[in-house]
Amino acid sequence: MDRFILKFVLFITKIFLKKEVDFEKLKIIAKTKLLLDRRRIRVAMKNNLAKKEPSNQILATLIVYCFLGLFVSLLIPIVKDIVISMTIIHAYVLFMMAMTLITDFSSVLLDTTDNQIILPRPVSSKTFFVARLVHILVYLLQFTIAVALFPIIFTFITYGVFVGLACIFTILLTVLLSVFLTYLLYGLILKFSSEQKLKDVISGFQIVMTITFAMGFQIVPRLFDVDKMANFSMPIYWYTYFLPPLWMANLLQSVKTFSADIPHLTMIFLAITIPLFTFWVMITFLAPSFSKKISALGNDGEETTSEEKNAAKNKIPFSEQLSQILCCNKTERAGFELAWKMTGRDKTFKIQFYPSIAYIAVFAFVFIFNSSKNYAATWQNLPNTKSFLWIIYLPIFTISTAIQLIAFNENFAASWVYFSRPLQKPGSLISGALKMLIIKFVLPTVLILFSFAMYVWDYKIIDDFILGVFNNILILIILSHINKSYLPFSMQPNVKQQTGKFIQIILQMVIIGILVGLHYLALKIWWLVAALIPLSAVGCYFLFSTVQNYSWQKIAT
Repeated sequence: MDRFILKFVLFITKIFLKKEVDFEKLKIIAKTKLLLDRRRIRVAMKNNLAKKEPSNQILATLIVYCFLGLFVSLLIPIVKDIVISMTIIHAYVLFMMAMTLITDFSSVLLDTTDNQIILPRPVSSKTFFVARLVHILVYLLQFTIAVALFPIIFTFITYGVFVGLACIFTILLTVLLSVFLTYLLYGLILKFSSEQKLKDVISGFQIVMTITFAMGFQIVPRLFDVDKMANFSMPIYWYTYFLPPLWMANLLQSVKTFSADIPHLTMIFLAITIPLFTFWVMITFLAPSFSKKISALGNDGEETTSEEKNAAKNKIPFSEQLSQILCCNKTERAGFELAWKMTGRDKTFKIQFYPSIAYIAVFAFVFIFNSSKNYAATWQNLPNTKSFLWIIYLPIFTISTAIQLIAFNENFAASWVYFSRPLQKPGSLISGALKMLIIKFVLPTVLILFSFAMYVWDYKIIDDFILGVFNNILILIILSHINKSYLPFSMQPNVKQQTGKFIQIILQMVIIGILVGLHYLALKIWWLVAALIPLSAVGCYFLFSTVQNYSWQKIAT
């Protein structure tokens, strides 16, 4: 399919080209990039790879995009106002395409491996830039088809042929806007910052995108009243002229109703000219500067590295200060500091784990409001309920997943250093990593939830939260005992494709359920919660001691 799309994109691109761009060289570069792209293992699929390499890595992602498009397109026949439904559709397409560029395609967009081959050749910066742009457009059009296929089909069915054809046109214009916005973002970051900062921003976008989808699919359907939304209409206000999805929606409304007044003509003008103009700006003005920045990537990293090393010599890292206070021996301090630094630097861990922390807000919303639509009444009655128990134990539902995540890393081969040292009790490395999880993730999350609970339930729940903290730690250590004991970041990610996970999840839910149930029963006796606090604390101490005394026979390899 990409070959057909490439021919279409080259045909469109040739119309806008100037003499500075060599079309034949552009075509060769674009075809070569696509050939390499077919052999590339996409970032989104890396974590799901087994030892056998899949035959088509992109197909699974395209199917997921189709499903998301089907979910959004269901609004088209429900919402009577075409402006509302088409605004949602085009906003969704704009967001998906921009996020796909920023997250999944960033490795190709900012790829510098071909600089050494192409830049010494007689290829102009504009030709090189447009070749990159063509490559990206071909890639994005595949995802555009997946994202917009069902919305376009529903548009044809609901509004007829003319509106359906116009919808195809407006979606293509929306894709052009997403490309421009992405290049503009990258250009601004590269102008005022370094390559490493750009990578950090991309990682942040990946995490934000994952969190957005996770929270959106749980919270947004509960907030919308479909019956009211179906009969809602949106007039044209002054701010409408600054929102691209509304341009496209009003254009389609004009096609449907044959509206030709000044507001709609203005919207049509903006919807057509702005995307085409931004596309021309990219080719004409952004090409030289962006190509130079791309070719310079990798040079500034060495300069900043030496400065950072010199600055690091003058201060003790925060993780080392904590490890000296919290850890019992040098081995445990090493496990604590390693896990602290790796969880802050490893992009794979952050993408997998940080969204699960954000999911705590989703769970809190679901457990507190449940299926109630009267949010005001539920919130007013909240202090009279025992819902704070859910809030107390929410952290362990998600943070417990980190026990497995900190065992795996793509650079697992570096774990040979563990076996090169005369460690009698390697369990101290694991206990150090567990203490890191508690200090870095459990306690901050509990403090945030405690602040919310204090606002709702007042001081009456202080002893419950203290007991809950120790119980959360107790559950974390018990789960570490149940799971196989791996040294931190010592296992190949493919090992995660193992059996028995379902049983582990069931055991985890049973343990959490038992402790939550006991805590609920303890609420019936006013002094029992305070009495259980030292018992839970002593249990945490003895279980930690057990982990610290793990021998090599207990460690899984």
